[in-house]
Amino acid sequence: MQIEHTQEKFIDLKTLGNILLIKGIQGITKWCEDHKIPIQILGKKRVAYRFLVEMELDKKLLQDLKNKYPNKWEELYRCYQDNDRLGYLLLIDDEPALDFRPLARQTKPKSQLSQAFADS
Repeated sequence: MQIEHTQEKFIDLKTLGNILLIKGIQGITKWCEDHKIPIQILGKKRVAYRFLVEMELDKKLLQDLKNKYPNKWEELYRCYQDNDRLGYLLLIDDEPALDFRPLARQTKPKSQLSQAFADS
């Protein structure tokens, strides 16, 4: 039970390097230092707090959501966290419903060629 809790709370630096696309522990350590994320040593592994890493990775997304959707960014971020794609799409859908009426009923063709095309 304690091991599972530790794995949820921390992220191994090698795993973090795969996420960040950084090779080498020195580069990953520098990234953590630059973003003020403390590194702990558990046994033989160097780890960082998963929550702090995820929040640092989400900062850009949050800023983009705040800029693009200032009134609904919180709901959109909750959808992102819950992996609720449908809810996200419904929140950003400000377009009116599309009109699926047949083209021939919306306009009157002017020539016989366009009439034949509309009837097909």
